[in-house]
Amino acid sequence: MPSIEITLLYSCLLAIFLIILSMRVIYLRGSPFTDFLRKKGETISQETLNRAVRGHGNLIEYAPLFLILMLIAELNHLSSAYLHFAGVAFLIGRLMHGILFSFMKQRSIFMRVGGMVLTFLGYGIVVAINLGSVL
Repeated sequence: MPSIEITLLYSCLLAIFLIILSMRVIYLRGSPFTDFLRKKGETISQETLNRAVRGHGNLIEYAPLFLILMLIAELNHLSSAYLHFAGVAFLIGRLMHGILFSFMKQRSIFMRVGGMVLTFLGYGIVVAINLGSVL
């Protein structure tokens, strides 16, 4: 059976973060399950909710293709060092971006740009090693 531990590791870490972002959206939208956590009279602005939804949605948009590319590379026995480097870059990039949008009130150019640069770096690595194996 082929080894897919690296992809499994980053899939699990990203899934944990997705659950955290999902819970944040549920809390901000309000539900019987989360209303007891709110302070009396606490109101959530539409902008805060929209940012949390975008932080959650952005992870969902970027993670699947990255993990597919990582899995293909791992199944083709490509360098585990490159896979871990790509995984760490992607994970940190997604954490930066998700935290910025879902939990921070002030905009941070460092978190936004840094998050996207690391995301694209992770993508670039898995694309390059996959292309390198077929060219």
